[in-house]
Amino acid sequence: MSVLHQQRIRVSYNPQGFLAPEKPWETVCPCCSVTAFGSGVSHDAFATWTEALAMAENHLRRYHCRYCIDTQMPAGRCDYMGELYQRCPLCQPACKSCDGLAAYPASYNTPSELRADLQALGLGPIFCLDCNGVISLIPLDPEAIS
Repeated sequence: MSVLHQQRIRVSYNPQGFLAPEKPWETVCPCCSVTAFGSGVSHDAFATWTEALAMAENHLRRYHCRYCIDTQMPAGRCDYMGELYQRCPLCQPACKSCDGLAAYPASYNTPSELRADLQALGLGPIFCLDCNGVISLIPLDPEAIS
């Protein structure tokens, strides 16, 4: 399946369109109103299929990341924290403190919920001071540290 199908960009032939004789090919992105010309209309018309396809691919590269969901990229699974996400390096800059290494557990709404569940397992999270992601887990038992 191509990226165009995944993002639902539609390239269609419309001979009865408003600009049909000169520009019968239309591109539509139903998830946003950004167009190639910035007009705020959710579709554009083109003279050839190649031009329409090129616009659709440029639109995907510019406005829809292929690696993340709302600037959060899947980062695997931890036995203690569950599903993890990280900042997408293509959509936003890495955190200056942790250099983008921090992870964000998907199953928890607040750091206190995470801390309480990990404390029951004898672990404590180390949070990044800037992005509030989890950098590491440490054992809370003093004997395990020494």
